[in-house]
Amino acid sequence: MNTKELIEMNNEKRKKLTKENEAYYSDILIYVRLKLELSEHSTEEVLMEILDHLLEGQDAGKTATDIFGKDPIAYAETIIDELPKEKKRHVTSFLFGIAATIIGPILIIRGLLLGVLSRFTTVDETIPLTMTAIIALCIIGYVVIVISFIFKRIRYSIVAKSSTVKDSLYAGGVAAIGMGVIILIMFLLPEWGPTVEFSWGISLISGIIIWAIVHFIKKNKPVSAQ
Repeated sequence: MNTKELIEMNNEKRKKLTKENEAYYSDILIYVRLKLELSEHSTEEVLMEILDHLLEGQDAGKTATDIFGKDPIAYAETIIDELPKEKKRHVTSFLFGIAATIIGPILIIRGLLLGVLSRFTTVDETIPLTMTAIIALCIIGYVVIVISFIFKRIRYSIVAKSSTVKDSLYAGGVAAIGMGVIILIMFLLPEWGPTVEFSWGISLISGIIIWAIVHFIKKNKPVSAQ
């Protein structure tokens, strides 16, 4: 059974859980799934085994606490210790996917803006390579850091049973500050190094192609069936 099928089956089977058992199992599921360095397929297999075990216990009149103990996070940690790590090439693909997801829309927006402005005034269609590369790396780094922070915050909120609203505001504040830093860098970073002509038409077409490729890969992404 592949990963996608496991996830779909998991979603269906969870509907059979009592409210108490669902809350307990959801803490385990979210906590484990947010460990991106773990093998996705192996993770889903183990989560399915836990769910099946829980359903069997539930039919026998037991609760999740009776089966796994009072602390779902402590139990989740024992699961994480046993799961294999994700292959490095998958992590690299994930990072490249983030980069493409960011770059595609930026190129499309740039192309549209310059295309409209060029109808009314003369626009500079050159781009400074060094400055652009630095900003691109900063944006990619920002996205990776923010995603990592949000995941860690969610995991913390599960452990601490903290307020969802408070955690959301905290994560949003960090993301906003980070974006402010990126914008500040864009304004303060001096233009130096070689420049290249990059017309609005090429920018628009390049962005559409990148966006289409990312969309196609996501839609047709092969799922593991280890």
